Amino acid sequence: MFRGDDDAKGSSGESRAQTTLDFAIGVSIFLAVVMFIFLFVPGIVEPFTVGAQDETVTVNRVADGLTQDQLGSSQRPGVLDTACTVDFFEHAEDGTDITACGPPKDDLADFVGIKDRQNANVTVQGNTSAADVGSEQLCWDGSSDALVEADDGTCDVRLAAGETPPTTNADAVTATRVASLAGEDVTVVVEMW
Repeated sequence: MFRGDDDAKGSSGESRAQTTLDFAIGVSIFLAVVMFIFLFVPGIVEPFTVGAQDETVTVNRVADGLTQDQLGSSQRPGVLDTACTVDFFEHAEDGTDITACGPPKDDLADFVGIKDRQNANVTVQGNTSAADVGSEQLCWDGSSDALVEADDGTCDVRLAAGETPPTTNADAVTATRVASLAGEDVTVVVEMW
């Protein structure tokens, strides 16, 4: 027997120390598990985080629903019913039920089918005068039964519903649809954040 063999064995005759190879294998397994956790856990949590991609789908669904069905007729998509549209914007802001467009709905979120925690704004824009260039927010003038620009003094119902969109929010998503309201071409703008 060699002298080194006696030193490596304990009283029971087994090896008593960890070799360099054992240490390297243990550390490698530990590092592999830690890397797996850091790479795998974000993928598990990702479906539960809401991002702009989800809101893109939702904002397009809301814009399509409003312009092709809810504020008009599915037989004539893009042509908004004047009474329904005015009722929608009037009651979406004052907190009373929206009733002219079918079954009563409580508020904007209930009407367009989004969750209460989601922020949305719906605005109708257009150009009602030949002198102006560009789109302005529109209002409904009940005395003349016509669309007017929001800064006009004869505005009865502002055609805007929901919270005011933030000006500095990179996560805001906007969808626009061109429609016809009271014989005028308008743009329905839906913004969510």
